[in-house]
Amino acid sequence: MKKHLLLIFALFVSLSMFSQRTYRAFGWKLTKDIPKNELKINLGTSIFASFPEIAYERIINSDLSAGASLGVSLDDIYATDLLFTPYVRWFFGGNQENLQKYGAGFFIEANGGIFTKEKETIYYENETFATVYDNVTGAGVGLALGWKYLSGNNWVGEIYAGGGRDFVNGGGYPRLGITIGKRF
Repeated sequence: MKKHLLLIFALFVSLSMFSQRTYRAFGWKLTKDIPKNELKINLGTSIFASFPEIAYERIINSDLSAGASLGVSLDDIYATDLLFTPYVRWFFGGNQENLQKYGAGFFIEANGGIFTKEKETIYYENETFATVYDNVTGAGVGLALGWKYLSGNNWVGEIYAGGGRDFVNGGGYPRLGITIGKRF
């Protein structure tokens, strides 16, 4: 009877050893969860185009992430007044250090854009020109290329460029950024 109880006890102890998540990073075995959420601000458009943009991104696996960004124009410099951009990023390439980090390195981004912008229409009536300004809403899809760096203490920096095609009104929207943020 003691042998059976000892065998059952050893079985339960050995099964409980696999209950924790284990990850490998830089050759070390880690038992804590890897942070997979990021909150970022686009410094490039905030400073140079008066278009502050905040973004949230979730790391799905080592080479795929999904997120969304929201930007609002404070001036007439940027092409849109309000831009909501959900996106999916596929990470690949990079140096040996970045290949060992989740969601870092060179990426290709597929995005969608829902935005509002002011449209100027010029009419010619009664031998005079009249200008009418309307706010229009557009939607489209686009691509971007970029690079993301992840520091040892989970600070994130990235640079990307691209654009999208507006399928509602014709034209397009830009996708530019120099961002900094924190992974948690």
